[in-house]
Amino acid sequence: MSTVTESDLKELKDLINSRFDEIKQDMNTIDKRLTVIENRLEDWKPSMSKIPDLAEKVGELKNWKQIGLVFVTAVISSIFSGTIGGVVGWLIRSGKP
Repeated sequence: MSTVTESDLKELKDLINSRFDEIKQDMNTIDKRLTVIENRLEDWKPSMSKIPDLAEKVGELKNWKQIGLVFVTAVISSIFSGTIGGVVGWLIRSGKP
């Protein structure tokens, strides 16, 4: 086993220090990105606070849509049943007016 010299130790110290410097740079980059994200979230905060109100309104609209759909279906069904009933009745009477 060889002995460790001062130059080897210095090289190791420099390597460790360079890695720490890289880590510090990466952390600074992450901090900058985090700041940008925090600013965006602050900008979106008023919009996000409206989400529960919008969800409630969508729920109300959904109920009205269901009521409207049932009404329209009933109207169309009555029209078709009247028309088909009339045709069937006409056919039963042998096509005589």
